[in-house]
Order: sequence, then C-alpha cells, then structure tokens
Amino acid sequence: MKKNILTCLGYMLLVLLVVGCQKFDNLEDLELSERDAEYALPVFQTSTSLQDVLEEFDSNTVIRLEADGSMVLNYKGKITARTSEEIFDITNRVANAPFPVTDTLMALPFSIPDGIDIDYALLKTGSLQWFIQSDHPEDIRLTVTIPNLVSEDGMPFSETRDYDWSGAPLNFAESPIDLSNYSVRPDQDSIYVRYNLYRKQTGQRDTVAGMIIIIRDLVASYMEGYLGDDIYEMERDTIDIDFFDNWTRGDVYFADPKIWLTVENSFGFPVRSKANLVEVITVDGDRLPLRSPFIDNGIDVDYPRLDEVGEVKITEFAFDKTNSNVDSILAAGPVAVDYDFDAVPNPDQDTTIRGFITDTSSLRAQVEVDLPVFGSTSGFAVRDTFAIDFQQFDDVKYAEFKLVTENEVPLAVGLQLYFANERGQVIDSLFAETEIVIEAAPVDGDGNVTGMLAKETFIRFEEDRFNKLKQARELYLSAAFSTANEGNAVVRALSSQKTNIRMGMKVGLKQ
Repeated sequence: MKKNILTCLGYMLLVLLVVGCQKFDNLEDLELSERDAEYALPVFQTSTSLQDVLEEFDSNTVIRLEADGSMVLNYKGKITARTSEEIFDITNRVANAPFPVTDTLMALPFSIPDGIDIDYALLKTGSLQWFIQSDHPEDIRLTVTIPNLVSEDGMPFSETRDYDWSGAPLNFAESPIDLSNYSVRPDQDSIYVRYNLYRKQTGQRDTVAGMIIIIRDLVASYMEGYLGDDIYEMERDTIDIDFFDNWTRGDVYFADPKIWLTVENSFGFPVRSKANLVEVITVDGDRLPLRSPFIDNGIDVDYPRLDEVGEVKITEFAFDKTNSNVDSILAAGPVAVDYDFDAVPNPDQDTTIRGFITDTSSLRAQVEVDLPVFGSTSGFAVRDTFAIDFQQFDDVKYAEFKLVTENEVPLAVGLQLYFANERGQVIDSLFAETEIVIEAAPVDGDGNVTGMLAKETFIRFEEDRFNKLKQARELYLSAAFSTANEGNAVVRALSSQKTNIRMGMKVGLKQ
C-alpha cells in the first residue's frame, strides 16, 4: 500500500486503534468475581518518529535528509541518453561502394553532412582496397597516396606495389590495408587520392586503364571541428507523484518546491536545452504548464573543452519560485509531471567554436521533482479502506478507550472512522464528527517546532452500539491534516520529531 507524508500518521493511529480493539481477545482469560465487572487496563504505548514513518513510503518516493534534519520528497524521471553513435554516426561516411578513380589526382566522393566542418578525425577501424586494370605490355610500379590520411608517425598514406606483365592485360585486386589509428584531415571537406604509375623498364610515367578504390568500415574514435546544429531529440517521460494518491479535498502549500534538470555531457561543444513540454497534471485532471524565461530561452549546458577530452561536465538547474511558477502549479495537487526536453548543439551557430566528439561521448539527462516537507496545509483530507471483523467479541457491556498523544510534529490530525457492512452501508462512526486526535506541535515565526503538545481523547462504546459493530466488515478511514495555527503557519518537519501515543481501556463485561 502506498502512503505519503501526511497520511502516514493517520495510518499509524488507525493501526494502533485496531490493535487496541483486538485486545478484546484477552478478555476471555479474565477471572470474574461478579456478574457485572469493570476493568481498567493498559492497551498499548508506543513512540514513533517521522524517520520511522518514512520507511512506509512507496518505492517511487525517495526521502532526502538535509543537513539540518529537514526532509525532501524526491521523485525522479528516468534517465534519457543520446550517444555519439546515435547523434553523429560517421561509420561508413565513406561507404562500402566502389569509387572509380578517373584521374591521377581526384577528390573521393566523401560526403560530409551539411553544416558540419571536420578538421580532424582519428580512425579506430577501417580498410582501403583498390582494383586496377593495366594494358601496358610491361611490368609497372603503382604508388597510391592519400595526403589527407596521416599515420601515427605523421606520414601521409602512401603505398607502392609492383605488378609484373604476364603476357595479357593486368587485372589485379590488392589486399585490404588496415587504416586503424590513421587520422583523416580533410582539405576543404574533401579527401584526395593521387596515384603515380611508371613503366619499370623505361621509367615512363603513364596511367591505368581502370582503377577502383573501396574504403570499408570507416569508424572514428574522435572527431574535431564544427559539428553542426541539428536538434538531438530526447525521450519524453512522465514522473508519477504519489503524494496525492488518496486525496479527497483540501490544500497543500510547499514553501520551496523545485523541478530539477540535470545533464551529464561529454560532448565537446555548446549544448542548450529546448523545452517542448513541461506540465503538471493535477488530481482534477488539469494540465498546468511550467512558465519560465528558461523554458522560453533554454538552459545552457556545460561542456568539456578541447583540452578536456574524456571529462564529463554536469549541469544542474532548478526551476524554483524565483524563476518560474513552479510553487503555484505544484500546490494544485500534482499527480504527475509530463515533460519533453530536446538538446540543441551549437545553438548560436558560431562556427569559430571548434568542438569534438568521441566514440564514447554521450548526453544524459534526468528530471526530478523536489517537494520539501516545509510548507502549510489546511483541510487536506485522505481516505482509505480496511477489512475488519468483530464477530468473535462477546459479553461486552461497554468499552471506553482513553487515547493520549504527545506530539512534536507540526501537524494536526483530525480523524473519523466509519464502520460499514458487507454491502458497503455505513453502520456507525467512531466519532459524532471528525475529531482532532493529534494536536500540531507549536512553532515559531520561522516554522520551527518549539515544544511538544499533549491531547487526550475519550471513545466510548455502549453494549448496543458495540453489538452493531459485529456486522461491520470494512473500516473507512477519513483523515484531515492541518499545520499549526489552523493551517495558516508555514512549518518545517524534521526526521527526528516524535509522536508518543498510549491508550488505556476501561471495559465492562457481563459474566
């Protein structure tokens, strides 16, 4: 069963009351000396803190304790990510297709997407292979050079092969040459290939009858330059907030709620958020948009510079009451936050900013909602239902419970319990009307608790009334919560604050 910070005290009290009722099992063992006897006995005594209550939370809620002991209810969206492979896949930009070489110097049809200017790329895989035809009736020497392809020791790619005349035109497929760890340095976005052919007997320079180059599986581990401004689409998500799961009425005000956007970025160029949608969904089904200049203009994300390759920069931004309407829309009974953020690389389109991307670069984003247990509530009401059965309790003339509470939590609990039969019809209620059973602890002007407040409550069941309860099969809980000063005080709840509850019972039995 899911519980929230306001209902937990009500649940706790209900459980203790039910435990008290179940103590009737022990009455069968009492020895009676008179036909009508009256007994006074303790039922239970317990003490609990807000820290104990927090253990009952749904797994969707994370409780964060601040240094001063105050608590924040934290709800996280899922992490959405874009990787370098998804964003800019340079695999096979030089495709696995034959490139005819029609001149001794020509640019390969190397396609770089519009808006991207590559200064330098380091290859981790790739191979180059050529096929030639020669009809010269003599041995030849062929040298293939790609000046834009540079080895680890800084030398341009250059390979020389000798081919012997065999009495017929030459058709030869060269074995693939590994390009791993070569760097590509385009010249005005072009990669040039040059070949020189010499007749070995005469030394005469000549040309091939035909030549084809194939570059396969070209993958870069690093690229540098101006890498474009196409929008990176992130995944839309919804954060469920269980605080108002059992809400029926009333208002809650969180003094300083926040919606956080956290981005981890290892791409080496400027990135800016683009908010397509940020809306709070309320218990009434309304959709309230988050409004902020940072929604309209975006949030600039930090990024590693050229001398910080491999580092991850973290940007944390909070939409709070100083820069948005988050406090008002999160006071309207939020059950979810629906959001959709995208990322815009190089948002100012400044081509003088040269950035980088690696094969492990990624952009990871997460949205969180913080609801601090610091605020006010008035008439906030919840309901829930429990199964009960009093049929085994016999010979009860009357029962009177005395409930004593001592509370240092700045929250008052008004409780009503309704007993219903198996058809859901209400038979009786615990009180004539909702009654405050736990008084809110007093607070100062800053919302800090200044002491503990005690409260005594008496609950009496006469014989006829108690006998009617034997028909009951369900117990409806209705609990209303208010902060100090009838909900007008903004208060701060701490994990160490305790509530002490003890109950005694005076019971009259028939022999």
